[in-house]
Amino acid sequence: MKRKQTKESSYLAIINDLSEDIGISTEETKNLVNVALSSTDPRDVNYEQLKQEITTFLVINIFFLICKL
Repeated sequence: MKRKQTKESSYLAIINDLSEDIGISTEETKNLVNVALSSTDPRDVNYEQLKQEITTFLVINIFFLICKL
């Protein structure tokens, strides 16, 4: 039970952290995290690594869009 609470709190923490870091709403961030988690088993997820990967993905895509201008 404690492990489940830890995963839930990590899930909520990553949503809040990404929302603040990226500057988008928590609902949009929640959708982004859910898409990232949809192809993996949530029990085996390292939430800090997931946060880093999502941030890296967004930075690369923003840089790519700026370069296309």
